[in-house]
Amino acid sequence: MTAVLENILDRAPLGVTVRIVRIDWSAMSEDEGRRLREFGLMEGCEVTPLHRGSIFSRDPLALTIGRMKVIIRAKQAAAIEVESVA
Repeated sequence: MTAVLENILDRAPLGVTVRIVRIDWSAMSEDEGRRLREFGLMEGCEVTPLHRGSIFSRDPLALTIGRMKVIIRAKQAAAIEVESVA
């Protein structure tokens, strides 16, 4: 089992599948929240961070959700609490 070093998605290690524990919907706009829900980002969902924007920025963050690859902003990822998948 690989431990998640930080418990927020923005800090989760790349290539390691994590489970979403909690999402702070109040930290984002209604449109951002709707977009994330349309991607299937909900509590209990498993995601794998793939890569971050650049050396100088953590924006954006690419993820896999099931068979889908999506891009979210670091600010949105910082509002998502995750845990290791056993």
